[in-house]
Amino acid sequence: MPELFDVFNIKKKFEVPQPTQIVLLQELERFNILLELILQSLTDLKRALVGEIGMSQALDDLANCIYKGFVPPQWLRFAPQSLKNLVNWFEHFLRRYK
Repeated sequence: MPELFDVFNIKKKFEVPQPTQIVLLQELERFNILLELILQSLTDLKRALVGEIGMSQALDDLANCIYKGFVPPQWLRFAPQSLKNLVNWFEHFLRRYK
């Protein structure tokens, strides 16, 4: 998984942010929210699969979506709308990150 963006230090590089820089910072913050959600949900799923925590309905739904190749709805709430399957969505996600 990609690293979180260091929005604080990126923001410090702009003396007086231009409108496009403000949009960039907003996008980076949204990306970080999505990254944190993905990382946390996958960590929780991994822990549930090995029995460290209980398997909730949300984690079961996440596992089913991943197994069937769909983007989990809880991730789509924080991502741009897409009709892509999980593999194509994640490839697009990584390209946008770069």
